[in-house]
Amino acid sequence: MKIQTNLLLVSTSFLLVWNCETKPSNVDSTLLLPLLQMENTNPIDGSDNPDIPGPVSSHPGVWLADTVKSAPGHTGSGIGNSNNAVNGVRGAGLTGGGTDVFSLYYTLANDHIILEWSGHKITNGPGIDFIVFENAFKVSNPSTYFMDIIIVEVSNDTTNWCGFNPNYSFAPETTYSKNPADWPRFAGRNSVLFHETTKNFGHDPSLVFELANSGGDGFDLDELSDVSNSAGGSGCNSSLRDELKTGFTYIRLSSASSVRWKNPDTNLAFVKEAISNGPDIDGVYARYRTTR
Repeated sequence: MKIQTNLLLVSTSFLLVWNCETKPSNVDSTLLLPLLQMENTNPIDGSDNPDIPGPVSSHPGVWLADTVKSAPGHTGSGIGNSNNAVNGVRGAGLTGGGTDVFSLYYTLANDHIILEWSGHKITNGPGIDFIVFENAFKVSNPSTYFMDIIIVEVSNDTTNWCGFNPNYSFAPETTYSKNPADWPRFAGRNSVLFHETTKNFGHDPSLVFELANSGGDGFDLDELSDVSNSAGGSGCNSSLRDELKTGFTYIRLSSASSVRWKNPDTNLAFVKEAISNGPDIDGVYARYRTTR
């Protein structure tokens, strides 16, 4: 499937228009090959907007992870279509869960997805470097959310990964908490406010990386951990961590409650929402990139 993005000037704002061709559903998703390439001819970088002061190079871009490297649970249809994880972020707001998503589950057969940015590496810069968008949503008070928690890792070879040393902080850790604050350094915690057509900040792309505007869960490569343990970071060490801090090629998003992982404090699987059937990946936006 190829998706082209064209920006149309309407008064003083921009509207994103997505032209999609349906991808055949008979893709062998077990192959570690890109399932989708996306041509983004006009990324949301403000390059055509005279209202943003200074040279274009002084403004960070907004780069969508556009290629699926691996998605074992890919079926080609509905929430089993991994292309939904790379066709743009379409959040449903603070109290709603988006439906343009690829769903993960809790078994090794379909508990993760690996994404990349075609022809590019994601690099480190000021502030958060990328945002993971899942479809969590607020249920009632400010500390009660429906969440499907995700472990985030990055790699340059899809074999050795470093993560962010996530640590579930609620006590007792065998009880599930609906409060995002109890899940530091995980993704899948916050609602998705960003939407490709209705809330895209085309007039000021820097707003995308202010989480109060966009939602989602931000990660800073400076906070990568050299821990290689049961909560993410398989094959990581200080040398690899330092390498990945300067730039990474692949990002792996895994169900935190999968049999793949264990809470280091309990040696048990991370607890989950009782009615959860797995995280729903809406997309990943990165802020800084370089050609491979």
